Amino acid sequence: MNKLSKVWLWAALILCACTAALNALSGRWLSVVIAVVSIVGMVLLLARERKLGLWVMCVCAVLSCIVGSVQSIQGGSGVLISVGMSLIGSALVPAVTALVLHSQWERLK
Repeated sequence: MNKLSKVWLWAALILCACTAALNALSGRWLSVVIAVVSIVGMVLLLARERKLGLWVMCVCAVLSCIVGSVQSIQGGSGVLISVGMSLIGSALVPAVTALVLHSQWERLK
């Protein structure tokens, strides 16, 4: 794995850990569990260079988007704004990770 990929994954790992902490402080325990599982996926990519890590991140992104949308709608936000913000927030890390790893995909296990 090249240096850019490792730097990005470390940054994403820190970002996800901060998100998990903020969700924990807000009492959003389902979101915390999803973030922790996503962190496991990032560790699989970083430490083991396993493709499975990206797939785990993608599944967590979908779940996070659904949970975030539902929680925002229940909190009184508009449906389009809630879904849009959840989609952006959830898809950003896996999408950038996929782009960064695209040229190295065949070398991953």
